[in-house]
Amino acid sequence: MPKKRSFNFKTLQGTSSSASKQSGGSNDSDKKSATVNERLGELRKLPEKDAAQKKRELAEAVSHQHRSVPPELRPILGVSESAPPKPKRGIRMRLPDRTPGPAAPKSWNKRPAWMPTSALRGGRKRVLKGRLADNGRTRPHQLLRFSRMTGLDPDAHKSPSSLFHLSLKTAAEEWALFDDEDLPALSELPLRIRLRLLSYLGFYGPPIGVSALEALTHGIEPVDQLDLAGLIGHGGLTLHRLVKLLKQQASKVVETAEVEEVAESWDQDDSFEAALTRQPSTSRFSQLTHLCLSHPPAGPAWQDLLSLSKQLPSITHLSLAYWPRPTLTPNLATTTVSSQHSPDVSAGGSHYYSAIDNDLSEPASILRQLSGSSLRLQWLDLEGCTEWVQALSYEHTEDNRLLQDAIDAPSWSTTPPVTTIFAHNWKNLQYLNFAQGWLPTVPAVQGLPKQTMPFRQRAVADAYLKHGDICLLSEAAGEDMYEVEKRRAEIWLQIEDKAVEAARRIAQTRRAHACRHIFIDHGWERRAV
Repeated sequence: MPKKRSFNFKTLQGTSSSASKQSGGSNDSDKKSATVNERLGELRKLPEKDAAQKKRELAEAVSHQHRSVPPELRPILGVSESAPPKPKRGIRMRLPDRTPGPAAPKSWNKRPAWMPTSALRGGRKRVLKGRLADNGRTRPHQLLRFSRMTGLDPDAHKSPSSLFHLSLKTAAEEWALFDDEDLPALSELPLRIRLRLLSYLGFYGPPIGVSALEALTHGIEPVDQLDLAGLIGHGGLTLHRLVKLLKQQASKVVETAEVEEVAESWDQDDSFEAALTRQPSTSRFSQLTHLCLSHPPAGPAWQDLLSLSKQLPSITHLSLAYWPRPTLTPNLATTTVSSQHSPDVSAGGSHYYSAIDNDLSEPASILRQLSGSSLRLQWLDLEGCTEWVQALSYEHTEDNRLLQDAIDAPSWSTTPPVTTIFAHNWKNLQYLNFAQGWLPTVPAVQGLPKQTMPFRQRAVADAYLKHGDICLLSEAAGEDMYEVEKRRAEIWLQIEDKAVEAARRIAQTRRAHACRHIFIDHGWERRAV
């Protein structure tokens, strides 16, 4: 009999496909976006270790998603305080003069540690510009040279190792960092320090302009000395602008005097005390007695020097070291005027070969005009001007009498320039410097052939060897250098012979007119003639 079989069927609830899809989608969405309560319920079912790990994972997930959590749940979930929201960007402000493109790196705007901290308003560019303009500039070979020679500063011969010297030296070397707005602050310094700074600028610093000179001499104190060695003619400080500055100061004094003369009432009279206590209105350069214009550029204007001497009649000490040959037309040396009925005539006062032909008519005329404007002169420095010092002792002859009469005034045409200069105008002159600025070595002078040497040059060589300095006894490095030194000594001797001859004529003129003796310094010998 067959075995009875029983079938057990599991009853399933009937569901449609759409419902299954919805349920499956809802489960996926619940898994994807579970609420906080559901997550807390899941954490309660897990063990403690798994719950702590789940909390950390949940906190990291929340922190990465940057979602806000209620403050009461933050300690439970271990979520840190959320950062405050960033402020909304306002209206974009356009910066003026902004360079297009991304901003420059910070390293470009940072200043290195070695750069001076006082560089303001583009000082670095002015330093580079000053260095470029300083090429080919002539400077004094010694600091405070004018003060040492005239004896104005008794401490000038001491060793410059003080703090005052270092301060002035640093200020002169970093002068390009000063701006025009900084110059008025210099007037707070004493006048003697500002005038000393001018000398340091000529030796250490760059060229300056008229504004810097006016700032360094500003004030009510009178300026009695002015050292412009290495500054005059360089940069913006020219002789023409200096003359213009002096004229402006004189005109300001006249204007202030006219304003003070106006009374408040027409019937008001000045009291006797007010008349006695009234101070005279004078320019601050009216008492200038010591002026140094040495080491100018290649072509200084002698016409401006003549105008300057008329503005400063109180000058007693003047330095014109290393000035070129006196001429009023330096640009017309090679220019001639041609005509069909006459030979060619030089357009200027001196032609190109005037120095070779020993034609000193124009230099003598200019020096005579200079002496007429500086009647109080007692001290004159002409170092490095030995090539034209013969113009001081120039005596015109019958051959060039017509040319001299055309240049000079009619009343002076019959008087030699040397007599007019040293017997009439500069009769109070006490010191005259004729040094060439350098000295040859003694072995080079000793090696010159004295047998073929003119008598006057031989006498100068003997006197030089007699008074020669011991430090000039250095031996030459070799035979070639010795020949070079001999050639230089020969040239020096030829020029020195002219200076000695000019000194002899000057001394002869002064003795003939019963003038006092004058000390003439040749650099190796100083004698009273």
